[in-house]
Amino acid sequence: MADKWLRAFRSAGDSCARCGTKTRLLQSYCPECKAFVNSTLTQYSAAARNVLAHSGPLGPEWITLHEWLFGARIPRKHALDTIRADALTWLNRYATYALSDGIITDDELATFRQAARAFELEPAAITHIESQLLREQMLGEIRQGRLPTVQIPGLHLPTDEYCYMVAGATRWRDLQAGPTPSQGQLAITNRKIRFIAQQHGGEIPLSKVQRVSYLDRTTVLIESTARSLSGRFSVPDAEYTSILVDTALRIDRRILLPDNGDRPTRHIPAHVKSAVFQRDRGACVECGANSYLEYDHIIPFSRGGASTEGNVQLLCRACNLAKGARV
Repeated sequence: MADKWLRAFRSAGDSCARCGTKTRLLQSYCPECKAFVNSTLTQYSAAARNVLAHSGPLGPEWITLHEWLFGARIPRKHALDTIRADALTWLNRYATYALSDGIITDDELATFRQAARAFELEPAAITHIESQLLREQMLGEIRQGRLPTVQIPGLHLPTDEYCYMVAGATRWRDLQAGPTPSQGQLAITNRKIRFIAQQHGGEIPLSKVQRVSYLDRTTVLIESTARSLSGRFSVPDAEYTSILVDTALRIDRRILLPDNGDRPTRHIPAHVKSAVFQRDRGACVECGANSYLEYDHIIPFSRGGASTEGNVQLLCRACNLAKGARV
């Protein structure tokens, strides 16, 4: 058995990947091909970076480049390995552009996946980017009014009331002895916000809720005209919870979601995004991170900030959340 494994191991690396002649163990190319391959891969890397800077991996220039590579009889995988970092940068940049308006379409997600296949990247290398796109697609659908419905086990709602979300939560009450937790479930319906618990539970109509915002990844703040359910709650996903409640409030108040029309728009033009990305060198201007990037209005859009190059910057998600609506 050991001899059989050794023969298989040797046979895996004893022929040139370009011409097929015998090579030394673990050598990809024979001496006659090696110099040619190195020179060709250097040319390929430069040409590929140029294509990625202009038309990307899904256009005719990319196809032409790899037809030339095929003619040189160099394995595509070997060539792509030389631009792996550039490929990840392109995917990050594409994701940042797609995320800039808060809506991820099916076409944008399909383009991202098609590009990842063109780069032949292993799934683990792009999982975090794809997960972010999928999450933003879900949040974008909620912002547009497409709310999910779930069942609350053991709780029977009126026939005209249905539940958007239920999650384990901790309610924090600020007492003289300090913040005191109560364990329970936070339920959001089309009529009310409920905290279901053995002690210190309660409910409040959406009509009395002024705002629900997330303070960090796991903390939401409910502000209302009644004290029965105002305060801080720890939940599994504070951003999701606050966006869902905000949409529920808009629907309850019969407020239409903002449209483009003749009003100022949060949309950032493509030429502005490109200029800002180049100016900020593809990194967060606060901490230097180069992943989970978002376009941020320096003067918030809600305060009249324009979608211009001078008023837009790159921030990572953590720094953007920390900034909130502050200037």
